[in-house]
Amino acid sequence: MTTKTYKKPVLTIDSGLSEGIYAASGAGTLNVTYHGVWDRWGTNGGKGLAMADWSGIDGTITLTINFNDTVDGIETDDASVQKSCSGKTATLTFASTASNPLTIGIHLNHGTSIDDLKMTGFDYSVN
Repeated sequence: MTTKTYKKPVLTIDSGLSEGIYAASGAGTLNVTYHGVWDRWGTNGGKGLAMADWSGIDGTITLTINFNDTVDGIETDDASVQKSCSGKTATLTFASTASNPLTIGIHLNHGTSIDDLKMTGFDYSVN
């Protein structure tokens, strides 16, 4: 006879971190923290800085990050990360063996202020 152990999912919001949201189920954790302005490009936007880190995850991670403004581009410090953006959403797909923590640059170049950019949430899945 085998017994199965149920692991209750946990969601914690830590107001002590800048825009940090933690999500965990029984299979590891992933966190994205938005740190704010990385670079200003005159009056035509700039680059915001976010960091993703994870532990206990094995597989391909698809990370979707939502913002309060249209994202014009996304970059990371790991060339193996597949990146795309559409509207206010940036999507990154990468192996759990990618650079950890992962540095993420969010580009705004459509005339709005990078100072007003905020992360509104994120979601991820592991395959």
